[in-house]
Amino acid sequence: MVHYFLLAMQRDIYRIKDYNTKDTIAAIATFAAKSALGVIKISGRKAIDIVDKIFVAKNKKSLKESKTYTLHYGWIRDNKKMIDEVLVSVMKAPYSYTREDVVEISSHGGILVLNKILKLLLNKGARLAKNGEFTYRAFINGRIDLLKAESILNIVDAKTDKSLDFAINQLLGFASEKFKNIREDLKDLYSKTEALISFEEEELNISFKEIKNSLINIKEKIVKIIEDTEKTKVLKEGINCVICGKTNVGKSTLFNCLIREERAIVSEIPATTRDVIEDTIYINGVLFRVYDTAGFLDTRDIITNKAIKKSDEILKNADIIILVLDNSKPLDEHDYFLFEKIKNMPDKNIITVINKIDLERKIQLNSLEFKPIVYLSALKNIGIKKLEDVLFKNIYKREPIDGIFLSNYQIEILKKIKDILDESLKYIDRKESIDFVNLLLKEAFQEFGKITGEVLCEEVLENIFSNFCIGK
Repeated sequence: MVHYFLLAMQRDIYRIKDYNTKDTIAAIATFAAKSALGVIKISGRKAIDIVDKIFVAKNKKSLKESKTYTLHYGWIRDNKKMIDEVLVSVMKAPYSYTREDVVEISSHGGILVLNKILKLLLNKGARLAKNGEFTYRAFINGRIDLLKAESILNIVDAKTDKSLDFAINQLLGFASEKFKNIREDLKDLYSKTEALISFEEEELNISFKEIKNSLINIKEKIVKIIEDTEKTKVLKEGINCVICGKTNVGKSTLFNCLIREERAIVSEIPATTRDVIEDTIYINGVLFRVYDTAGFLDTRDIITNKAIKKSDEILKNADIIILVLDNSKPLDEHDYFLFEKIKNMPDKNIITVINKIDLERKIQLNSLEFKPIVYLSALKNIGIKKLEDVLFKNIYKREPIDGIFLSNYQIEILKKIKDILDESLKYIDRKESIDFVNLLLKEAFQEFGKITGEVLCEEVLENIFSNFCIGK
């Protein structure tokens, strides 16, 4: 009953669009399941007072008397009924995650006990927190900017060593500093155009050439961030790696070797794979999503044709294509058909695998355009490590030195700023009034502030914080 009560409460609160920062909020911060420990977090002006109403310390002292960064042992009680043995930590404003009074209750794990404690807190005056509301308060209260808020979400979501490294660097402020420098450049350039307008009769040492060079410099920095962000996004979400080839070249055997599990059915009968099979592997900390596809061939079989159509769709979304060829057979029309299909796909990284090197060689590669080439035998498990090394090097060479995690909405803002700067450069080249450039720079400056949170934008805030879990 308690569990369903909380779910209903949660849905009602989620309908509220605005976060009310005057409320004291509470939420389960750990996964509510059978476990050794569970944590409930409370933040707000009444946090200590509310917890004090349900907590009995062993030393009988009130939490109101406690100093910041202190830990207290005791019991949570509902009137005289003891609910659980707990540890309570107190962090007083402004020295806490949200810069408000924060209390964390560490209880035993389990859905029932955590929900009982949370319901007691709600009955005593707390409100169930919305998604990301604790981090939102940290942002509103000036402890972090939006870029650092984004990094906290990415630390929680990190699936690889690389993506975790980038998220930690962003939390340390590397991205914030980079954006701050660009914003200062924009501000300085806007000030120069403002001076040219306000003091047009004065002889100012500011030329159109200087303004143009500054515009180009800022634009190049923004383009670099957009490019690095796209690369970092691939590392964060994983590399889509598609195995393709005609029927019976050993795609499924290779797939099983890479994932080190017998997932795909292997048979000498052509077209055994009738659907796309997916699994994930990690190579040196990078996540690869590996897809085994149906063989490309002409057929009247309706089911096989559907499988090939689905393979086509997966192929279009691939970051890396592993083209598998049979070492024991000459190239035929099906191979050349696949070559043409891949050739027409722009921005694809293609690795050619010559499989079945344990058999007599009959393949001729004189006209093969797709490199690098890896020779292996999936059946004998020969050359698999070499393929993994090539896969990693293929993505590693595209890896940004200092990647930044941004939401899609933030990326769109950056692209908009780039377009504004392009338009400004056109006015400069046409030697038109500096007033137009001034107005465009003002718009770019305001748009840039939305990324870091210096200019509040409801759409950006909602886009970021709605992706957090409740309790963070």
